[in-house]
Amino acid sequence: MRGPDAAEFLNRVYTFAYARQRVGTLRYALMTSEAGFVIDDGVVCRLDDHDFYVTTTTGGADRVFRTMLHWNAQWRLDVSLANLTSAYCGLSVAGPRSREVLADIDSDIDFGREAFPYLGVRRGVVAGVPVIVLRAGFVGELGYEIHAPQHCGEALWDLIMSAGAGDGSGGIRPVGIEAQRILRLEKGHVLVGQDTDALSTPVELNMRWAIAARKPFFVGKRSLKVHDSRPLERVLAGFCIEDTSGAVPRECHLLVDGQRLIGRVTSAAISPVLEKIVGLAYVPPDRAEPGSRLTIRCDRQRLVTAHVVQTPFYDPGNARQEL
Repeated sequence: MRGPDAAEFLNRVYTFAYARQRVGTLRYALMTSEAGFVIDDGVVCRLDDHDFYVTTTTGGADRVFRTMLHWNAQWRLDVSLANLTSAYCGLSVAGPRSREVLADIDSDIDFGREAFPYLGVRRGVVAGVPVIVLRAGFVGELGYEIHAPQHCGEALWDLIMSAGAGDGSGGIRPVGIEAQRILRLEKGHVLVGQDTDALSTPVELNMRWAIAARKPFFVGKRSLKVHDSRPLERVLAGFCIEDTSGAVPRECHLLVDGQRLIGRVTSAAISPVLEKIVGLAYVPPDRAEPGSRLTIRCDRQRLVTAHVVQTPFYDPGNARQEL
C-alpha cells in the first residue's frame, strides 16, 4: 500500500490509528463492517512514510483486498494497492532461541534486542533473499515472521532448519498448526473466524483498546456507537478446567444453566505448560467475572464445571514475547 494518502486510507478501513505510526513498527489491525461487526484482522507495517505492508487472516486476503478496492473507488484517495499474497510466502520462527538462529544466518538485518524490538519490522536481505521480517507475537514467544518471494520459501526453510540444528536443546523443529493454535490460546489471542461469528463486535471481544475513538471516521464507527448504547448481551471470556482427565470442551459446545442455554465455547484445549484445560467462550456479562462458575455440556450430554479466569492464561506480563 503506497501513496501520500496511505496512512489516511488505513485510518478509514481499520479501527486503530496509523497516521502517527512510526516507520519500522507494526500495529494490530482490526477491520469491522459498516454494521460494526468484526470481519478480519492482521497487522499494519510501516516501511516508510508512504509505504505500508498489511497482513490479513490466512483466508481473508482476497476478501479484504476487494473491500479495500471498493472503498477507495468511492474515496479516491491518492494510494495504490497491490495484492502480493500469491507472490509471497511466510515463515514463522519462534521460541527462546529464534534470535540466535537467525543471527547465525548471513543477513544485513540486525536481530539484536535493541536494534529489532518487539513489534518492529525490518526490510533487508537474508542469505541473498530480499525479505520483510516482522517481530510479532501471535504464539506468545520470542518470534519472527519472515516474508519472502514465494519461490525462495523452500530454500529459506532448509537454511533456517540447518542453522537451528544440533544445539543443546535438541535443535529446531517444525511446528504444526494445531500446536500454534494452542500456543495462541494460552495467550488468549482471538482467532477471527473461530472465536468470532457474523455478529461479533470489538467490545464483546474485549478489544476496545483496538478502537481509536477520536478518529473522525472509520468504517463501522457509527454502528459501534449504536452498539455501545445498548446493553451487552454476551462477552468473550477465558475459562479453565483443572481436571484434564474428563471431557475436553470443543468449539460450539454449549454453556447451560439448568435447562437454559447461556453461551457457547469457541476454543478449548489442554495446555501442556499449564497442565489444565483452557478455553474461550461467549458468556453473559454477569458471568464474565473471574471466579464465576460455568457448566459446559460436552459430547454425550456430559457436564463439566469450569471457572472464568483472566486472560492471558500464560505469561500475562508478555516477558517471553519481549525477550
